[in-house]
Amino acid sequence: MAGNKSTVTFINTSKEVKDTIKGLSRSALGEAGKVIRKHLRENLPIRSNRLKNHIGTWKRIDKSTGQIRLEIGFYSWQTVKKKKKVPSHASPHWIEYGVKPHTITTKNAKMLAYNDTMYGRSVQHPGTRATNVLRNTVQNNIGEIRAAQEKYLAEISKTLEQAGLKVDDSPDQEDD
Repeated sequence: MAGNKSTVTFINTSKEVKDTIKGLSRSALGEAGKVIRKHLRENLPIRSNRLKNHIGTWKRIDKSTGQIRLEIGFYSWQTVKKKKKVPSHASPHWIEYGVKPHTITTKNAKMLAYNDTMYGRSVQHPGTRATNVLRNTVQNNIGEIRAAQEKYLAEISKTLEQAGLKVDDSPDQEDD
């Protein structure tokens, strides 16, 4: 082993390359977010038109790993109101995960009423089934989401090659 010389190749890890890759990653996730939001608006139940104002996607960077990730969800009614949009009376959580049967009672009012219809002091809510609209939207449209990201992923590969990096995307194989 004394006769073998190992060579060390330095790669470009400059701030510009890192910022370029970070920017392209965020852009790729942004395109995926647009696709997801579009399909979510189409898939929401008709009875909840105002829930469309609650749909949101967030691009976040994990501080410990530097990994950029896309989060998908619903804004709270307070956030929707701050954005000057009309919030839904229903919680997005109820649509996604369902509601168990329960009793709705008055606290300060004498009667429960909605649109000039009187319901009484308490109402037995029958509950609703979960729709899993978030999960199903992502799973059913994964091909379109990946297609939206391809332009930016190709740019990332090009930037990595220019910096002297090669990404090995061949599958790892282990045999025991």
